[in-house]
Amino acid sequence: MNLLEEWMTDNAELFRYAGELSCMREKAERILLSGAASIFLAPLFRTIYPESTIIASSDDEEALNEVSESVSDIIKDDVPLTECEYKDIDIAVSVLAIETLETRELTSYLFSLHDALVPKGNLYISFPSTDKFVFSPMKEEKAWWDDGKIIKMKRYQGDDVMKALSMIGFDIKAAERDVLPDLGTVISIHAERR
Repeated sequence: MNLLEEWMTDNAELFRYAGELSCMREKAERILLSGAASIFLAPLFRTIYPESTIIASSDDEEALNEVSESVSDIIKDDVPLTECEYKDIDIAVSVLAIETLETRELTSYLFSLHDALVPKGNLYISFPSTDKFVFSPMKEEKAWWDDGKIIKMKRYQGDDVMKALSMIGFDIKAAERDVLPDLGTVISIHAERR
C-alpha cells in the first residue's frame, strides 16, 4: 500500500464529501479524479457509481499503476494538474492537490475544472489552508503522509478559494474545516457548476 493511500485510509473522515456526492447526484457517467491523492478514491467511486467511466489524472505514474490494480477499468492519464483538459465530466474530484500550485496555476486549473464539468456538474475539492490573512508563499514542508519526503506546498485561505470558485462560475453547496495534527487546517468544498 502506498504511504499516501495508507494516510488517506487512516484519515478517511477528511474524504466524507466523496461519499456524500451519491446523495447529491444519483448518476454520473464520467468522473474525473485529478491529483495523486484523488486517484486513490477510485475504488470508492467505482462502488458508488459502478457504470461510470473513471478518469484518473496524475503525474505520479507509480500511484496510477497502483490504483489501476484495484480498479482495472479506469482511464489513466499521466499529466500534471496544470495540463488537465477534459469535457463532459459529471463529477470532478481534486483532494489535497491545489497546494502544489502557484496562484496563477491554481486559477488556470480551477477554470479547466469548470470547463470540464457539465452544467450542474459537481466539484469536490480539498486543500490544506492557512488561517492567516497574509500572503502565504510556496515553501518546502515535510510531506504529511511521509516524514522522509519534502514537498513544495502553498497554503491558500478557504475564503479566497471559495470566492475564486464563485467568480469562475460555481455555486458553493457546502464547506467544512477540519484540523489535523500532522497537516493543520484542511478545507473541503462541494461546489456545483452553474
